[in-house]
Amino acid sequence: MVHTNFQKSSSLLVISIIALLMIIITSCDPVIGYRYTVNNKSDKELKVYFQVHNSDSTTFIQPRTKVDIIEIETWGSNPHDEKDNFLIVTFDSINIEAVENTKLEVDFRKRENWIYEVDPGKMFLINTGLNIYEIEINNEDFSQ
Repeated sequence: MVHTNFQKSSSLLVISIIALLMIIITSCDPVIGYRYTVNNKSDKELKVYFQVHNSDSTTFIQPRTKVDIIEIETWGSNPHDEKDNFLIVTFDSINIEAVENTKLEVDFRKRENWIYEVDPGKMFLINTGLNIYEIEINNEDFSQ
């Protein structure tokens, strides 16, 4: 009789552990991130204005300086290049300009002008990670 109770107890323990693990695994929401970086290789100070969720931000970037302007996380998996929607997934609006009002000729709204890479990660069996977008601004990118 003791042997049967021991088997029932150990079976209940195993079932309880499996149920607890399933709850923990399914309650973890996988995340992917987006980081946007401006690499100011020019001799001009840049002003980056953007709006995210109706909140305004302005960042000033000194010459020859690389700055991460924003990094956000969102629910999802399988990080990938968002192609033409790469700004829309994060920003309500964005503008990059020289502080001295020199016209920036490079179109920062076009995906082709940004370098993309992914820093992959895993959450259990789910692919997660960070999408990284970087734009380089050079002296040649301004009108004379």
